[in-house]
Amino acid sequence: MFKQRMKVFSAGLAGTALVLLSGCSALTGGGDSDNGGETSESGFTDVTNQVASWDMCEVLPIDPIRDKVAATAYAEGPNHVGMGSAIDTEAVSCRAEIEVPDTDGTIHWMSVTLAVFPGLSTEHVDDMWGLRQDGWYRDNVETNARDLTAEDLLIDKDLEGDWDQAHAYAVMGTQGERSGEAGSMIVDARTSNYIVEVYLTIPTDAEQTAAARYGLSQEEIDARTALAFDRTELVNWVADEYIYTMFEAVSSQLES
Repeated sequence: MFKQRMKVFSAGLAGTALVLLSGCSALTGGGDSDNGGETSESGFTDVTNQVASWDMCEVLPIDPIRDKVAATAYAEGPNHVGMGSAIDTEAVSCRAEIEVPDTDGTIHWMSVTLAVFPGLSTEHVDDMWGLRQDGWYRDNVETNARDLTAEDLLIDKDLEGDWDQAHAYAVMGTQGERSGEAGSMIVDARTSNYIVEVYLTIPTDAEQTAAARYGLSQEEIDARTALAFDRTELVNWVADEYIYTMFEAVSSQLES
């Protein structure tokens, strides 16, 4: 008998709420620089026009993440989303929905967004940083619909690199009755001029959620998986490796 294939949206609502946040910050940040990439006396460089001219799916391709999760296909995209879009007015991004099957034939949809947020001033970049980082924490930890809390944060750390500041968050169910629950991740790396961001949803691991419901030990839960990739390995790879690749790609593109 063929098993019915179902499509599961993993933590999509939280992701949608977050990407809309940055549209709330003022697009008319301080007048520290001229448009077109000119550097002001304060050292700020407005790269908005340069970033807005890119095809972000060429600068930041999503294929490496698709390969990492052993996805079967793109359910949607990858699509370039330009500056001023209704989705996010302040970013230029590449977005996709990736189909990730589990062992019983259920298809999970992973949302992936790779974006650059160019600032109109250093203060504007500061504002966007707060909206992205604080907004994610509020929507995914403080008011998470799945009752995940700070105890479920798998990653909450500053990152060292060739940027001014970077921070990674990842939350999902990994312990006790929350084992296997879906979650999400955000990593932002910034200079005084722009922010580079990866945002992704993390699908449910149905084998682990079932094991948790049956009251199996944590060791037995951790030994089970319905997915073709390890969720913990994925988020650590994004925070420890992939954000560096993204930031270097953006830096190189700005210098070209």
